[in-house]
Amino acid sequence: MAHAKDKYYWAQLRAALTSGQWSSPSPGTAQNGSPLSWFHVLRKFNKHCKGFQDVAEVASQTQALFLLLGADTEDVDQLGLEDGDELVLADECLLPPERIEEARGGYETLRSLNSENFDSLQLALALYAYAFGQFSECLAYLLKVPKLLEVQSHSHTPPSFTTRSDNSALQVPGSIAETSSSWTGSFVTADSPGSTADIKDGRAWAIIESIRSTCLQGMCCEKLSQPQKAIQAYSSVLPLLSSIESEIPRTLVATHLSSASFDNYRELWRWTERLMFRTISLLSRFCCLDENDGLIWTMFIHYHACSAHWPATFCTGHRSTVAVLHLRALIIQHQTSSITANPNSPLQSVRPPQWISTARSVMHEYRTVLETCTTFPKAGERNVKVEDFVDLCVAVWETNGAISDRVRWVLDMLWWATRLTFNSYRIYRHMTRLLSISGDTELAKRTLRLYVQVVSKAREAGVDNDFDTDRHWVETLINGARMLCRLSISRQDGIDDAKEAGDMIEKAKTRLDENDKEMVARVALAEGVYYTTLAIIEQESYTRQARLSRALAAYLKSATTYPTPAAHHQLAIALSLPGSSQNVDEAIVSARAAVEEDADEIRHWHLLGLLLSANGEWEKATGVLEVGADLDESKQDAEGPARLDVENTAGDIVLKAPMADGIEAKDFELNQQVTQVNRHSKLPVSHLPLNNAHGLASEHKRLLDPLATGIPPSATLLRPLPDHPSPSSCDAFDYALQLRMTQMALAEHIEGPEGAEGRWVGVFGWIAERKGSPSISGSMTETQPRSSMDTGRTTQTPSVLHQPSQDPLNEKGPGADQHGFLGLSLGQQDPPPITVTPATPADPHRRFPFSMDEKESLKDKRSSSVDGTGKKVQQMLKARVHKGQERITTISRKLGHGVVRNGYLKRTNSAPDFHAVLQNHNYQASSIHSRRRLRSLIRNNPAAAPIESPPAPPPPLPPVPEEMPPLHATKDDKLISNLWAMSAATFRRLGKIEQAKGAIQEAEVKDSENPAVWVQLGLYYMALDRRREALEAFQKALFISPDDVAASVHLCRIHLSTKSSTDTVDSDKVDLVAGLLGHVTRGPGWDVPEAWYYLAKAYGLQGRKDKERESLATALTLSDCRSIRNIGRAVGWCL
Repeated sequence: MAHAKDKYYWAQLRAALTSGQWSSPSPGTAQNGSPLSWFHVLRKFNKHCKGFQDVAEVASQTQALFLLLGADTEDVDQLGLEDGDELVLADECLLPPERIEEARGGYETLRSLNSENFDSLQLALALYAYAFGQFSECLAYLLKVPKLLEVQSHSHTPPSFTTRSDNSALQVPGSIAETSSSWTGSFVTADSPGSTADIKDGRAWAIIESIRSTCLQGMCCEKLSQPQKAIQAYSSVLPLLSSIESEIPRTLVATHLSSASFDNYRELWRWTERLMFRTISLLSRFCCLDENDGLIWTMFIHYHACSAHWPATFCTGHRSTVAVLHLRALIIQHQTSSITANPNSPLQSVRPPQWISTARSVMHEYRTVLETCTTFPKAGERNVKVEDFVDLCVAVWETNGAISDRVRWVLDMLWWATRLTFNSYRIYRHMTRLLSISGDTELAKRTLRLYVQVVSKAREAGVDNDFDTDRHWVETLINGARMLCRLSISRQDGIDDAKEAGDMIEKAKTRLDENDKEMVARVALAEGVYYTTLAIIEQESYTRQARLSRALAAYLKSATTYPTPAAHHQLAIALSLPGSSQNVDEAIVSARAAVEEDADEIRHWHLLGLLLSANGEWEKATGVLEVGADLDESKQDAEGPARLDVENTAGDIVLKAPMADGIEAKDFELNQQVTQVNRHSKLPVSHLPLNNAHGLASEHKRLLDPLATGIPPSATLLRPLPDHPSPSSCDAFDYALQLRMTQMALAEHIEGPEGAEGRWVGVFGWIAERKGSPSISGSMTETQPRSSMDTGRTTQTPSVLHQPSQDPLNEKGPGADQHGFLGLSLGQQDPPPITVTPATPADPHRRFPFSMDEKESLKDKRSSSVDGTGKKVQQMLKARVHKGQERITTISRKLGHGVVRNGYLKRTNSAPDFHAVLQNHNYQASSIHSRRRLRSLIRNNPAAAPIESPPAPPPPLPPVPEEMPPLHATKDDKLISNLWAMSAATFRRLGKIEQAKGAIQEAEVKDSENPAVWVQLGLYYMALDRRREALEAFQKALFISPDDVAASVHLCRIHLSTKSSTDTVDSDKVDLVAGLLGHVTRGPGWDVPEAWYYLAKAYGLQGRKDKERESLATALTLSDCRSIRNIGRAVGWCL
């Protein structure tokens, strides 16, 4: 019985010491379960464990010292007066002067003990010496303990080693005796019941003493101004840290319900955390990130791993500081090595780099700590830690490339932060930007208004440091204004958003520093975008030219004050617009400047190609567009930015500086930097890579200044706001597809529809590579089955999507109608605008007065835009002109053709070669020919009757449950629908009516509310001389989009046409055409020459000769400098 009590009270004393319950009224229990105070635990230990009075005395005096150290704080884990936010070692673990005498008695009692082999006594004396501020004496005591960290060599261990279960504790193989060890005197003895194994046999307390003593050794070196020795001392404990992480039972980690495991090892975690914190604070100030074999990364890994065992309330000050330092180190390490946002890169579709996973794990842990240690602020206060945490999150996202597709987790953090802050302008500023990037523009608008209101009111109240800086105010408001402009262009009722953008610009000017040229230029750029937007969406002919003139002046001011690629881009657009200030040559110069300064932006190349086409420089335009397409493909292959440098023999253009013949690419490296994966995984230090992705040294980056006492605000890590947001992967697909559509329009203009036919296979093959298949992911047809008359299924008419009023797309091509060539407006626009340019029909019997054939005859007479520009562009791009053609011609060009004899369009596979390229295409029947109005037309027209007999009427059905509302097409669906519609026009001009019909059906399957689908259907019926069906199709397009220019013009064309030259046009129809086109030319069709031409024809039939002459002159002027496609629809009116 005596032996059992001996083992039991050994276990109780060790458990009390290991748990660090210094102020607990009942650190132990008797064998009968009754609680025991410290006094009674020591008394019973002395009673039943004979001969170990020295052990009890050391334990008693240790407990007494810790009580004195924690007397002035309510935090049980804090020793002395310490500040978790301070990096410099202050008064922690030091007794205040008034308590030194009280502790002197215990110190003398320990010194009076004569136990030379009792190592715990020397370690306890070292602890007292440090508490007294006697640092040299503390180091002397520690030197008396040989092999301080070799716990295993100083402790007896069990006779045999067994596999440790999940619930087991620290175990070391070896043998154990029932007597005390020489390592910790009597603290390590035989196994006994009462606690987990490591606590019972004393090994846990042995490790605590080792870590505590090592920590005291390093702290003494810090106090003696020997930081390198302190780092060396701290780092010697690394093997023990690895052992602790792997051996502490994770199944008993503290949870919301129980913290038993943590409480059992609380003293171990106190000193382990303190040691790691001191190491990290020193390394962050006195060492570079790559010094000491990446020791700071190793310590970050150990700290993060150990923190998984701690409750959120444990050492919140230290943990907050370490989390900020860890995130700051990751940001600094990867700031120069992370790539610029590249939505076309494969990184968009795969997992983020490993260092981002590490950063997000640290942030989630830090958020949990902040929830514990911070509260909702009182009146007049701010939750600074949470606001700083928000800046850190945004900085991490920016360092990862500011990729819009990976912004959701940052928004989640911002929404969480709103629960612990009150009207934080910092959070609202970030949320406005990120919500806009994520596509939630409505919420971004509301957040922007809230930001303006909060900052304005705080500034009016005159509260210091409670409102945003002037620069942030100006940046946020002008970016918000440009967001509102993009939104207003994409909406039918966007005039209110445009006016609000003007208000934002005026408010930004109130705090603009006129000496800050960059901000002055950015405000001028935003002002130019605002006036351009008003000119486009106001649809007011009396103010349009004045708006455009003011926009041009603002762009010129921005480009001359602080030139940027965006300013040159917008200036080129302004110079290309019809009016008194139109100057295509100067527009080309500005577009070239944008390309030179930012050759990675595909829209700059696209704009340059369009402007060259407006100047009739077809070969140069082809080469420029090829470079833009290759740039997109190179990004897909993660090969870095395109490099320009004409090689005389190879014919490849490589982007270097300078570019060929005057086009110089600035700020480009020879090799694109790629995002590093995490260099700091849980590996031994020897396995941590020390180089970045280029194999270069990490440039000796230092985390903090050696004299720093705290951490600088995380706002210093934020990058300046870009002048336009980085595109998402969907936007990048839009830009690349628009460029390829321009290539198709240009190819058809140069080579005719025969030459463009084979290129369509390459375009759809490119889509298959990017999206898998243009008819799969994201299509509404997967979730909403549709039917057609060909399949005999009934169809629910989908809801109508109201289309915004927009300028039509313009095309030039050799197959243009003799009535002119009209670009068609397709698709509902969401920011950024989703528009495409389907080709237009060829009419072999009529000619437009100013056709492209006539204008081509002037091509050789036209000079270059600027002296020498033509030669420069030609030399730069001559090797690329036929590169895309060679790639495309490797795909089969065989296309089916033919027309059903009686004119009925049976469902086909549209373009068989496309489907050979686009494998795994889930076919879905079209519903075009299942519309009731078309069925009625077919029934009334015997010539249009189908070959097959209609199916028998179905039997009566029971009541059908309420059906799900039809799904709207996705953004990608709309883009691909536009592409199918454009290909339908090419087939129609080739006379391949069956393929045209199939392409129209594919376009309708992707987006039935696309007005271009119905415009192409109307042109298809016109090719079959079915005027009534054509009229119905154009009216359907106008029902979807009342301001659709293409549908309006073709509808008026039918009304003005006659069956023979001797017939006259009905006067009512003439008046209808004059009224309809008068409205169109005053609004969205103000720059479409076809609309003005047919309006002139209507005026002529009305006898209004002056109006006819004026309209014809306008049409001629507009057609003279029009690009191959409408610039606003192909590229967008603003970046």
